[in-house]
Amino acid sequence: MYNQYFDIKDHCREGLLKHLERAASKISIVDNPKILDVGCGSGTPTLFILEKFGGQITAIDSDPRSINVLRERVRKLNLLKQVNLSTQSLFDFKGDDSKFDLIIAEGILNVVGFQKGFLKLVQLVAEKGFIVIHDDFKDHTRKLEIIKDNDCKILDSFVLYEQKWWNDYNKCLAEQTSNNSDEEFLQLFESDLLEIDAFRTNPSAFCYIYYIVRRNDHCESGS
Repeated sequence: MYNQYFDIKDHCREGLLKHLERAASKISIVDNPKILDVGCGSGTPTLFILEKFGGQITAIDSDPRSINVLRERVRKLNLLKQVNLSTQSLFDFKGDDSKFDLIIAEGILNVVGFQKGFLKLVQLVAEKGFIVIHDDFKDHTRKLEIIKDNDCKILDSFVLYEQKWWNDYNKCLAEQTSNNSDEEFLQLFESDLLEIDAFRTNPSAFCYIYYIVRRNDHCESGS
């Protein structure tokens, strides 16, 4: 049952990859980069970013079921030497002495709190490293201030208006679950179905934004 659940989620998640591709296209990264994917889920963006940039990627998520699914995908793709997986939260994650050249943070800062989460990401990213954030558009002006006040600059940003979120993700989930009457199976989608209902009630609340951020080096931050 869990496999079917994650298969559906991954299939629908692929509809959003074109937006991650757009964000990633703004990045000029070092060869063989060290990458962190925070809140990786079952890894559709993780594997996409690894294919695009190569290098080594660490993927973390607090849900052990998601990590187990991603671990099996990585094994089948023979990527065990390039992908490091860990079941832990952003704030429990210590990393090692070296920083990350690129951090992907999709849909995690709105869960943990933007300012608190962003400060943790800044601790983990290398100087001149990049952070790609996918977050709610709410409090956009304040988020710009937090980014700029913490040794970083915004290279680009773009908004996903509500209809894009529906067309590229929630519509797929609605179609995949609408003809299933298995209550135990549908329980796995409880939060998704609540989100779909909320969208239908108030679509304007579902506006999102990507921030493409680069951390300054010491010369820039001191200038």
